[in-house]
Amino acid sequence: MTVSTIERLNPFIPEVIADPYTVYRRYREEDPVHWGISANPQLPGAWYIFRYNDVMQVMEDRRFGRETLNEREDVETTPVPTAYNAFLSLVSNWIVFREPPNHTRLKSLASKAFTPKIVENIRPAIYEIADSLLDKVQNRGELDLVEDFAFPLPTKVVAIMLGADPEDLPLFRQWALAMQHASASRLKPPPEVYEKANQGAQSFIDYFTPLITERRANPREDLISALVKAADEGDKLSDFEIVATCTHLLTAGHETTINLIAKGTLALLYHPEALKKLRSHPELIPSAVEEFVRYDTPIQMVTRWAYADVEVGGKLIRRGDSVGIMLGSANRDPAQFKNPDVLDIQRQENKHSAYGGGIHYCLGSSLARAEGQIAINVLLNRLPELRLLDEKIEWANNIVFHGPNHLRVAFNKPVV
Repeated sequence: MTVSTIERLNPFIPEVIADPYTVYRRYREEDPVHWGISANPQLPGAWYIFRYNDVMQVMEDRRFGRETLNEREDVETTPVPTAYNAFLSLVSNWIVFREPPNHTRLKSLASKAFTPKIVENIRPAIYEIADSLLDKVQNRGELDLVEDFAFPLPTKVVAIMLGADPEDLPLFRQWALAMQHASASRLKPPPEVYEKANQGAQSFIDYFTPLITERRANPREDLISALVKAADEGDKLSDFEIVATCTHLLTAGHETTINLIAKGTLALLYHPEALKKLRSHPELIPSAVEEFVRYDTPIQMVTRWAYADVEVGGKLIRRGDSVGIMLGSANRDPAQFKNPDVLDIQRQENKHSAYGGGIHYCLGSSLARAEGQIAINVLLNRLPELRLLDEKIEWANNIVFHGPNHLRVAFNKPVV
């Protein structure tokens, strides 16, 4: 292994989370395949990949995967604590962490909920949800864009698709955040973080298990019923895998959209000319949303494990090594994008990596795009003179699901 002269990167510290793109630029230029610090203290380090072409190579190469080697029964490693059975069992059955043949089986079933026809048919409901959320704050003149809008919108949409009760959103939020703090920050959390994650996971299990039983007896037109029907018709889908799939969609599955809406709005507030142009040319919203996910990527990093010795960018990655794929860096790579640090809502060549690649390309990308387009459209139509209230943004302590904890904005109240 070639030792770099640049200091070893720890991408999980607050300084990087608050300003990742300055850090990315340096490593992309000086050490684009970098042996840095792993969040897992049991590992000697981890690779971080910064250039667009290298990122796409790793995501599309089947010699890299999401399951750890011990899950593939190749070698003995213990990358996460083993005392929290509900949390570990649930997360390990998420589609995003599985490899073929289980990944293929689960994704083929869940993908039935995200066909172009279904996404198109749910658009009116997304508009209705977005309008109803702004109805609640219209006369206040301000809102927390994350808590009042960006979070409840996609969560309500997923709840409706699943057949869960949208009134239970505060519970879902509480349980989901507990799990994310343990599974996505990659910082070594204290035991109480895993304990809360385990409690959140068990709460999801306790919530969805009786729903599955009820839908088996009284099926409806929702995703839970469709998954139960598939399982009962011999698709080898266990009830626990149904619970895991539902939980995945209600947790990690909607975080992309939350951060897309929040950071897309923030980008417009930082670029008033783009905001003005988008207000006067709403037909640009689809291309603007694509630019938002490139310019400030909602999920900054995804991980893979090397299943063989592979050379990437002139460095040899060894079998068993952990690899951090820096999507946010790839989407600012000047070798792929013209003026990558410029927000261009009319950008034509925009083959970004925000939704991943290879077999793990985001299952819900079409839904995330629809939600983002509708959310931005409704915000611009309903909230005139939108402006930022807090100069300093409080970022969630998370480089994976990268976004603000809160985003307080003000707007002109309607004239009575």
